[in-house]
Amino acid sequence: MICKKSFIPIFFIFSCFIFAQNADESDEILFESEITKENAQENKILQPFEWTSAGEVLKYEIIIEQFDKASQKYVKCYSHETNEEENKSCRIFIEPPLPRGEYRSTIKVYNVLGVLEKDMTSTDVFIVRPAYKPDIRDVSYPLYMRSMIYLDDYDNDGVIEVEGRNLFGPNDAITDYFLVSEKRTIKPDTVTAQDSKNRKVRLKFNMKKIDVGIYHLYAQDSSGLHSEYNSDSEFIVKFKKWMDLDIEAGYVCPIALHDDTFPFYLERRLYTMSAQSRITFIPYKRNWGYLGIGLRACATRFSTKKELYTIDGNLGMGHVLFVYQKPTFRRRLFIELHGGAGLTCFNNIQFHYPHNVHSDLLNTCSFSFDAGGSLLLFLNKRIYAEASADYILTKNKDMLLGFLMPSAGIGWQF
Repeated sequence: MICKKSFIPIFFIFSCFIFAQNADESDEILFESEITKENAQENKILQPFEWTSAGEVLKYEIIIEQFDKASQKYVKCYSHETNEEENKSCRIFIEPPLPRGEYRSTIKVYNVLGVLEKDMTSTDVFIVRPAYKPDIRDVSYPLYMRSMIYLDDYDNDGVIEVEGRNLFGPNDAITDYFLVSEKRTIKPDTVTAQDSKNRKVRLKFNMKKIDVGIYHLYAQDSSGLHSEYNSDSEFIVKFKKWMDLDIEAGYVCPIALHDDTFPFYLERRLYTMSAQSRITFIPYKRNWGYLGIGLRACATRFSTKKELYTIDGNLGMGHVLFVYQKPTFRRRLFIELHGGAGLTCFNNIQFHYPHNVHSDLLNTCSFSFDAGGSLLLFLNKRIYAEASADYILTKNKDMLLGFLMPSAGIGWQF
């Protein structure tokens, strides 16, 4: 004897369909066996029927009755006794597929001794509705009226318009829509509009989830019938410019940190006579951020007059930087992180004493590291203002220097 437990049949109601070439033209949809053959490879109609397992059983007997409107009674139209494999999977496929209409299913359970467990017999009612094969004939971005969208467009709203046939919204037949590329599949957040003939829908996508690439708009009816991949369904996502070239110049204020050599001789840690410039090349752009490489140069002039001597000279820095940028606020504000290595050089540093006595010139370069961040605010599509802060570490022969480098500048993007 088997254990008695709750037993509820599960129907793939929206996967049980009859194929309709044109949902617009007629409500009378008749089953034709050749439709299944025609779509046997990619658009095959299947009617799966599932239920919850009752444990160890000999078999299930499944009886399906169709409701007859004339007699107002259910008439038996299908029966099946399961085999051992179907007992384990609790799933069968109804063939030939049932036409549209209202049905009642009865599932009888036979225990391992072949005895009918009457109290475990389950009855339920389900509906079979028509299946519609979506057909996509055009995909466009309304702002440009073509099958392309730019991720760096300030006016981008993520709405894509689809034209074709059998394109249903959420209140009609259940149709799922996807943007599909080789790397990702993205569902729209909402269906924002649908025409009365089911020939046009507007889909709104979250543009944070979409990255550059060639996509196809794919529509699938809940029956499993779906649109085809072709040139009509193609949709391209890219940036207006495949790369950015930024040139910026401005003011920098070096602040000596953890070595007292400079403060001891110059009597200060902050050096105001400075300038900096930078060029950044951004060839790799994705929705999650931009990657590139840059070159930054800084120059500082210092001079201090003391009672016994005067000291002056130049401090120069140049670094190759690896750059990451993340656009925010409709791509008007960019957050940047950068880091790299280069050289820090002392140029013509010299002590001057009374009676026209001078020390030897100090000219030396040492390896140094740069790490920092920036904010870039675009005032229009080309001009931007930049504020940044960097930390530069360099080891000279007799000292380990660290500089904090706050800076501000104006740049132009080519």
